[in-house]
Amino acid sequence: MTFFGGLIAVVVLLSVFLGYRIFSKISDKRNYSGKTGGVMEKTFLFLIISLIMVSINALAFILSYSFFWEKAYRTYDEPQYIATVIGYKKEITKGKNFSNSSYSDRVIFFPKVEYTNANGKKIVKTLDITSNNPPALGEKIKITDADNQNSTNALELDWIMLGVGGIFTGVAAFFAVLLATYSSSYGMKKRIMWSFGAALTLTLINVFCLIFIYLKQ
Repeated sequence: MTFFGGLIAVVVLLSVFLGYRIFSKISDKRNYSGKTGGVMEKTFLFLIISLIMVSINALAFILSYSFFWEKAYRTYDEPQYIATVIGYKKEITKGKNFSNSSYSDRVIFFPKVEYTNANGKKIVKTLDITSNNPPALGEKIKITDADNQNSTNALELDWIMLGVGGIFTGVAAFFAVLLATYSSSYGMKKRIMWSFGAALTLTLINVFCLIFIYLKQ
């Protein structure tokens, strides 16, 4: 199992555990008020709570790993090259139209680059990240790369997109901790303080990763 796969497994297992604790507290309150509910109702409630916890923890930590932590580590660990954009790899994802709640295909273009490694061998790979305005054909960009990676690590980033992403993961961390501490004995004021602390910590870590990548350019 890769490190990323292990991270996903830890996030899912921890989220289900926290979901169970939240479910237990809600069940205890319902039992105390005489609203016990059936097995199907309890199962559905547990699954919904666990799904919410998995989703919000994934937004906070898996996105942070993918867009900040891994990129910073690769920037530190891998040799740096100047690559040339030679084409684009087209991928199709599903995008949601919030006006009518429908889904449609969205085409994303990942730049394909070529560079010569330290052994004098020409390497062709795609970048690990893209944006609405990908680099033009023939454009020179800074990357890092290693033989065991499927894509190159782009050093020239869309700072606005990643800045918004840093704030978004911080907000997700706030709600993740706020929900997780529901099963504790803390009052709402203390839970909010813990949540703000977690959000600020994660945001600062992600911002530090961005600054590190920028300085390594």
